[in-house]
Amino acid sequence: MIWRRLLVAALVALLLPAAASAKGVTKFLVVGANGRTVNLGSGWSVYADLRPQQPTPAPRPEGKYLLLYPLMEEEIPMQPGRYYPRAAVACWSWSRSIGDCYRTGRLPKSWGRTKALTPFVSGQTGLRRLEHQGMRYRVPSNDSVAIELALLQTRATRRAPSSRCWWRLRARWQGPAAASRPTSLCLRVNGVSTGGRLYPMPRDVAAMLHTVT
Repeated sequence: MIWRRLLVAALVALLLPAAASAKGVTKFLVVGANGRTVNLGSGWSVYADLRPQQPTPAPRPEGKYLLLYPLMEEEIPMQPGRYYPRAAVACWSWSRSIGDCYRTGRLPKSWGRTKALTPFVSGQTGLRRLEHQGMRYRVPSNDSVAIELALLQTRATRRAPSSRCWWRLRARWQGPAAASRPTSLCLRVNGVSTGGRLYPMPRDVAAMLHTVT
């Protein structure tokens, strides 16, 4: 059944080592502060350029950065990361307070596409709690990262449909912009809406969120 398959896929992303789960990378998204998103491509080679199999550890740098979102089958988010161009370092973590940072030996050939992105200059705001009718999702997780990724892509938004919401989410945030983030979200078959705008996401990802595990 689709729910069992999606649940297993989500658990795989959380439990398996990065190298094992990366074999199923279907997209590698880079997100900028201007709400734009670039797809670097798919496959192990793109992932390995930014997270080498034999990485060289590095201290977490300061300064401007871009957000990294590798996606596996069904376009479910894997562990996200940050890339600091000046230091040529990528940091990976489900939590923003902890991270494993590595020097990148090279960048994917498609990295030139990121010229359209504006780097982030301040701390990132993320979900602290996500729930449906009092039932909490695991945070951080594939679920919470999927919501954060959708809301970051402001250039892809469109007017939300007037149809009734089929799955209501309550959100609490942490970070410098927490006070301005929406606390009521409407999950739809093709995205999440708030403030009259629809933030698209793959249908399989929306389906995954239509349950609390």
